[in-house]
Amino acid sequence: MTSDNLSAVVLAGGVKRFSLREFYHQLEDIWSYHEWYFRRGFKALKRIKLKGMQKPRPMVEYIMGTLDRIESIDDIVVVGPEKEMREKLDPNLLESSGKIRLMQQRGSYGDNVMAGYEASSRDYVLFLTADSPTTKEEAISEFISICRKLENRYDTVYPIVKESLLMKYFKHFPRPCFRMKPDSIIPHDYLISTDFRDDGRVGFRITSMTYANLQHASAELVNEAYNVRKFYRRSSRKTLRKLLGDDIIKRYRNGFLMSELEQMYLDFTGLSLKFVGLNSAGASLDIDSTRDKKSINNLSIY
Repeated sequence: MTSDNLSAVVLAGGVKRFSLREFYHQLEDIWSYHEWYFRRGFKALKRIKLKGMQKPRPMVEYIMGTLDRIESIDDIVVVGPEKEMREKLDPNLLESSGKIRLMQQRGSYGDNVMAGYEASSRDYVLFLTADSPTTKEEAISEFISICRKLENRYDTVYPIVKESLLMKYFKHFPRPCFRMKPDSIIPHDYLISTDFRDDGRVGFRITSMTYANLQHASAELVNEAYNVRKFYRRSSRKTLRKLLGDDIIKRYRNGFLMSELEQMYLDFTGLSLKFVGLNSAGASLDIDSTRDKKSINNLSIY
């Protein structure tokens, strides 16, 4: 990581209609993640209205506008349904920015990630998803600042938010937290004593961002990692047992060390990983359903 300006890739891909596989995953997630996804239309182009806004806007426009205002980012690649994006996105934003490029989505999530990465022509790229419109400039700048200090020590940096910062949003966004023992968290003063449970674990949620050098990655590898990202999903656990051993669930309940999870990621992907803590809850609130749209309309994010 250098002092040069950055390239950001916004992942706005999707399908108009659910496949049977996606519907099956939805049934899996409704109990553990309380998520009921949009059934029709491109998710990134769903119109939502955040508190204080005069009118609804396509979801992806929020993160595009936020990135456009950050001086250290000079290139923004948006990977999604290009024709539909050109039809529905604010032409003033596209024309006046000078930073934004739209790219037609590919066959899979991993294909989109690698296409955006290759288009950026940078070693390290900031990735963001289109479905977290409450990700603020402060959170992105905080994350970038942490990544700068880490220099070239890790291939991937994942920002996470601690449970104590998310508690006031649980009523409207009841998402589970992944609990682990944070022996390697950066910054080292991110946690305070009251964040810890009696068993020494702390709850975290991953955010909508990643900072990564994917020179040695592939679309297939990205897809494999993406497909097991939801630990509470039954099908993910089945795959994780094959990859990491039948005792993986027991080990989780006994308390993973954060450093142990980082090592698992390295063993699985061949890429080094570092978890870093953010102070903004908005970066971890994704919009998945009509209920989420209604909730976000009246929610103040700090």
